[in-house]
Formats: sequence, structure tokens, C-alpha cells
Amino acid sequence: MQVVANENLIRTRVRLASAAHLAALAVFAVGLYVSWNSPTPDLEQMIASYAAIVVGLVLYNVGQVLLRRYGPRFRHDAAVAKALKGLDRRYTLLTFAHSKLPDYLLIGPSGVHVVVPRAHGGQITYHANRWRKDSAGGLRRLFGMFGGVPLGDPSRDVETGTQRVRARLKARNQDEAIPVDGVVLFTNAAVKLRIEGSQVPVTTAKGLRNVVRPPKGGRDKGLADARVANVVQALQA
Repeated sequence: MQVVANENLIRTRVRLASAAHLAALAVFAVGLYVSWNSPTPDLEQMIASYAAIVVGLVLYNVGQVLLRRYGPRFRHDAAVAKALKGLDRRYTLLTFAHSKLPDYLLIGPSGVHVVVPRAHGGQITYHANRWRKDSAGGLRRLFGMFGGVPLGDPSRDVETGTQRVRARLKARNQDEAIPVDGVVLFTNAAVKLRIEGSQVPVTTAKGLRNVVRPPKGGRDKGLADARVANVVQALQA
């Protein structure tokens, strides 16, 4: 399997995150300066101080969103590649191919798979179209409230991702018959899954290859190497 990462996009987004954090600190500093130098602030000074707080929080949140997607600490490149280890050269893993595409795309003879990874551990439940992570106790629960990465809705991310891939392939004049599927991947070895009624495949790292590589004689023989290469090229930035 080949792994192709869009390093230019990753570096640009990490730099933007750092810039947003620095700008947030600068805005907070301005707000503090105004407050400290005005023991009895008037209305305009109070508005300026509160505006600085709001703008600073927005900038900080923008930086956090970018870091949680592109930052080295939160990326899933290595975990996804490790879970797919053993696939032959016909498969290509694209990471961060384009800012408007899903972050992890596996292209091979069976088509395109949108891989939506999560690093959460513990008990994960899917029931009645709802995802839930059972709350931990003690300090772990407290730390999870501040700075933890939310579970979100992986099923919706898969649906949105497959729609974007199909739109991209259509815009690049690729055959609309190319299969585009998705899978939710939990990379934490300590995760415990209870999935009921999910229309999207949900798996751990051990089972990922079985999801993306159909049995012999199935769709695995569907796309020729040249066609797979055209799909890879169409999805790259």
C-alpha cells in the first residue's frame, strides 16, 4: 500500500492554528491592558474589554479546531496506515488530499473508502441513530470536560465525506459508477463497541482490512490498476 500525504496543506493549517493562538493572546493582552489602566472604566472601555475577550475566544477556538484536525498530536495518519498494513500496491491511502475532502481516503480495486477515525477509548454505543460515549469517573471525567476531543457523529461524517468524494469525482469527469463507501474506525485498543443498527460499517483497527478488502471473487476485481490510478489523481489536490 502506498501512503500519500498532502504535507503542504498540513503545514499551512498548523501555521494558521499557531497564528490564531498568537493573535488570541495579543487580543487578550490588549483587553487586560485596557482593564488595568482604567480603575473606573467608562462604557466605551468596558465594551472594548468585553469585545477583546470575545474576539480572543473566537481566535483561540479557530486555532483549536485546526490543531485537532491537522496537529501532530491529533492526526491519525500512523494509526490508519498501521491498521491497513498488509494491503498490496494496488491500494493508496490519501491523507489530507484536499481541505474540502475527508482527511483519510483509501483507493483500491474495490473503489474509494472514506475512513473516519476516532481515538476514543472506553464504552462506545450506537443505538437509535445516536452515538454515545459512556462517561468516565473521577479525574478522567473532569479532564475530558476541558480540552477533550468530542466524539461527534461519525456516521454523519461518513455520509458527508462520501458525498464530497462523489462530487469531486464528478467534477473531474470520473465514472459515476465508481463505488464510494465509508467506514468508522476506532483506533484505541481499549475501546469497547456496542453497535446496533448502524448502516455504516464500524470497526476497530484489527478489522479494518476485512471491511475495505472484499472477499476474492467479489468487487475486489472490479477496478483495473489504470482506473484506480485515475481515481487517485482525481482526488489529489
